[in-house]
Amino acid sequence: MPKRLTRRSGEFRLDSSTPIIVPTIDSADRHEQDRKLFIAASQAKREILDRTGIDVCIEAARHPDPKAGSIICRIDRSAAPSPRQTTARDAYRLEVRAKRVLISAPTADGIRHGLQTFCQLITRSARVPSIDIVDQPDFLDRGIMLDVSRGKVPTQETLEDLVELCCRLRLNVLMLYIEHTFNFRRHPEIGRDSSPLNAERLLELDLHAAERGVELIPCLQSLGHMERVLGIDRYAHLAESDRLWSLSPSRPETYAFLEELYDEFLPLFSSPRFNANCDEPFDLGRGQSANLAPEKDAGRLFSDHIHQLKKLSRRHGKQLMVWADFAHAYPSELKRIDRDVVLLDWWYEEKFDADRVGKLRRMKFEAWVCPGTSSWNCLFPRVANSMGNIERWSRAGREHGATGLLNTDWGDFGHYNALGVSFQSYAWGAQQAWSGSIEASTFDQSFSRHIFSDTNAQIGRLYRKLGDIHEAGFRIANGSALQSLYFDHLGASFFLQHGRKGKLEGSARKLEPILKMIREQEFTQADDDFIGLARQELAWAAQATLLSVNKGLAAIEFNDWRIEPSRLKATGRRTLSRRIEELATEQTEQLSRLERLWLARSGISDFKTTQKRIRRSIAALRTGARQLRKNTPPPRAKVSQLGLLTVYDHVRKEMGMRPR
Repeated sequence: MPKRLTRRSGEFRLDSSTPIIVPTIDSADRHEQDRKLFIAASQAKREILDRTGIDVCIEAARHPDPKAGSIICRIDRSAAPSPRQTTARDAYRLEVRAKRVLISAPTADGIRHGLQTFCQLITRSARVPSIDIVDQPDFLDRGIMLDVSRGKVPTQETLEDLVELCCRLRLNVLMLYIEHTFNFRRHPEIGRDSSPLNAERLLELDLHAAERGVELIPCLQSLGHMERVLGIDRYAHLAESDRLWSLSPSRPETYAFLEELYDEFLPLFSSPRFNANCDEPFDLGRGQSANLAPEKDAGRLFSDHIHQLKKLSRRHGKQLMVWADFAHAYPSELKRIDRDVVLLDWWYEEKFDADRVGKLRRMKFEAWVCPGTSSWNCLFPRVANSMGNIERWSRAGREHGATGLLNTDWGDFGHYNALGVSFQSYAWGAQQAWSGSIEASTFDQSFSRHIFSDTNAQIGRLYRKLGDIHEAGFRIANGSALQSLYFDHLGASFFLQHGRKGKLEGSARKLEPILKMIREQEFTQADDDFIGLARQELAWAAQATLLSVNKGLAAIEFNDWRIEPSRLKATGRRTLSRRIEELATEQTEQLSRLERLWLARSGISDFKTTQKRIRRSIAALRTGARQLRKNTPPPRAKVSQLGLLTVYDHVRKEMGMRPR
């Protein structure tokens, strides 16, 4: 939504003779700017064709005819409204009149945003209402961080399409979160068997993004979350503790190792910044450092580590960025961290201390606010939580002068959550970063139309309604209870024993109209392009959610029978057995569809981990069905507790990982 909008009488009509006229620039970087302007015009040309069927042309002119029915783009340093000169690079002015359209901006980036706004205004009949818009974002940096390490590495085509989506949403930053999924030439063991990214792919993606005004910021984990690396024998000695979780900052070899990684990785990016992450180093100071540097507590070890990383980053001309959670845990150490380190402040639940970022800003740090899509540990995102989290972070960022808003999309425990289910959160983050909140109905309409070419706002409402269905009778931290039911083993019933009939039946009722719409719109038959796959992913998530509900309801009856076998007569056992067998058949079909959708966007990566979990669920369902048919109830399930660490350890064990 633009900052200032004034409607005029009349309208502009496009036809096949309408040109988009890009400006000619006299500057040392003319070739680079011409390329960016041409790509921005080409993106608009493609959107106009998709929306209206009209194929406009692209021209260049130093003095275009203002009466020729053209879309004129003009570099104008005065186009940015004051006083927010810090975000002037993305400002633009759009004037639509009956005889011409004028887009003025200080930079090629502003021209791109103006063209995108113009495309949003075009009707299917190729008309644009006369209007004046003066616009400029609230946040200088607006972006997405996508996890490409917890199980799934996107294909090059997917990543390039994601850059294009960033353009349409006026986002100018993309980070790819990497722990081990890069093919290091000097350390080939690290990325082996993970469908890793490589140098050539990142060089190509960096160029593709830069030409479209998107900064691809390198992102490589450099402290905690190093389990996949430290689990390799060659690097185990660098682990802080036998948890194999964090690098030890007390070993000089740690920095020689990181230096070699950085020397291969950082030169692939034109960005002047680098996110070394360093979040959640839980075991810091509890292992090797307790012996090698007993005088230092975890906070001092952390601040010293950041100092070393800054020196390594400076060798490549990069400004260091790190997550702020450990800095908040040890606030006395903030004074020892250089003020040119950018702190990325995160928290992912809707309710949190909104003054967190204020504390960093009062210490004179540049800070970004980093909400999340709430899509991880879910079959479908917790949309209300995500929207509330993003909105609250954006308000806090504005209040305290944060320079960036980075919307994070994680892939905890296998990254079975699909890319397309996060699109609504991406768009909401883009809206919040640009100009703040708007009415839900207005947002749904704009999101549906601009991303899915859906003029009825049905898809926007579908995201919201499906994202509201997570009730199962219990809650888990940082995720949806229904996905816990989806993967759970019927025999163990670690999660299934906590399901409640009334809550599950309520979720089933909410699902009925959603599934009806998905059938009517034939989402499962959608195209296999970037947006069409999102429709298919929505359909899969809805059907998987229904299976979780039905599995939860069947498990209640099954577990009651285990406790008191006489409560189910032969007819009831046969009926329940058929229901459970049908669930196994449906989950088998869903696994096949999930694999196809996974491979449509990503390499095989760690798909087998998720596949194994689902097959385990299917096998347990079939075992339960046989037990019912034979009237041989198993012993009652062991009582489970759903505390944060208990659930964490249970899922890790289920995935074949060591409990913590």
